[in-house]
Amino acid sequence: MKRFYFLGIGGVSMSALAILLKERGFEVGGSDEREGRGTEILSQYGIIVDFVLNEEVIAKADVIVRSAAIKDGDAHLILAKKLNKKIIPRGELLGWISEGYQKVVAVAGSHGKTTTTAMIEHILSVAGKNPTLHLGGYRILDNQNFQIGGQEYFVTEACEYYNNFLYLNPYIGVVTNVEKEHMDFFKTFSNEKDSFERFKKKCTYVIENFEGLSAKNVRHDSRGGLIFNLFQGKEKIMHLHLHLCEEVNKENCIYAYLVCKKLGIGECVIKQGLESFLGTHTRFEKVAAKEFEHVFCDYAHHPTEIAKAIATAKKIFRGKTLVTIFQPHTFSRTQSLLYDFVTVFKNVDIPLFFKTYSAREKPSEGLSSKQLCDEVFKENNKAKYFEEPEDLQNFLEKMKGQKPVLLFLGAGDLPDILHKKQFIT
Repeated sequence: MKRFYFLGIGGVSMSALAILLKERGFEVGGSDEREGRGTEILSQYGIIVDFVLNEEVIAKADVIVRSAAIKDGDAHLILAKKLNKKIIPRGELLGWISEGYQKVVAVAGSHGKTTTTAMIEHILSVAGKNPTLHLGGYRILDNQNFQIGGQEYFVTEACEYYNNFLYLNPYIGVVTNVEKEHMDFFKTFSNEKDSFERFKKKCTYVIENFEGLSAKNVRHDSRGGLIFNLFQGKEKIMHLHLHLCEEVNKENCIYAYLVCKKLGIGECVIKQGLESFLGTHTRFEKVAAKEFEHVFCDYAHHPTEIAKAIATAKKIFRGKTLVTIFQPHTFSRTQSLLYDFVTVFKNVDIPLFFKTYSAREKPSEGLSSKQLCDEVFKENNKAKYFEEPEDLQNFLEKMKGQKPVLLFLGAGDLPDILHKKQFIT
């Protein structure tokens, strides 16, 4: 029996892979810097997470799985190399796991991967196909980032970072969109586009456009739920009333529809699946907060995603003051997309910024949240920066009388911090 040890096991993708291996009967352990949702789920499956260097466990491991966030100077990685352990990247493990399934559905793209992947899995589950799922987020349905199913269908996100998606050989590959992203790895947009072309060549079938499908008569219900009609050319295919708010989900629905039609799922079942899909956490997710009626958390960390979230909030809550609270994810992304970030936030009523979630980077590798705030302030003097969550919380609480819409944005840990402080639940 192989023993796997994960470096950065608490990450959303890494924790899902660890559980998939555990359920296959392998011995699994790992390390991480901090506790979080991923480590909490791992503990439920009896997977031990080390928060300090555990030399004995690493010495017994057969394979070390490395997250892209793990730097060469990491003590666990240094020890593994010293012991001549087999070290593989996360993407290679995902590719190896996927080989055990008859049909792999891999969703790639700069935006929309998590929701589209979860949609496809949910439709297949409604159809009784018992798919296995590997997700880069957590489903609202059960708070899980994976689903243990049969050996026919494996539905997974296909992340382009460090070319991880090139370890996959999908039956169906989806490319939702391609935008300038992860320049710390790709260096140029041309390199990124080349990688997506290589991914498409590895797929038996590729879905990368809407193939004549469109959403018409798009609107929201009184609670913000998205309503629209799906058309094939001039022919109406179905009417959809979703639990989801953001209009971008009409595009995610189209990709999920095309994949499931390709897999032979009937339209009635697809409609049932889409309309019963509850979404994934932090994708324009409504949360509760004391003294505030309208509070949402959205994972958006790229200007395009942020613009769509802001547009949705403005459309649903016309006339209300919109307060965005953005926590940038990585210094390099802030620097490479600075102009786009400023453009997005300059027309927000009150744009607030929280200290950068550094993840795998150092401040010297780009621009900080404070520097971004300073640039936005030149265009919108309501911009304000916060270093400590208590200061942010106090500022927001002073605004409760104005009854604003609060929109928390970013892929960092701010929602978790505010949840622990009982500001949001």
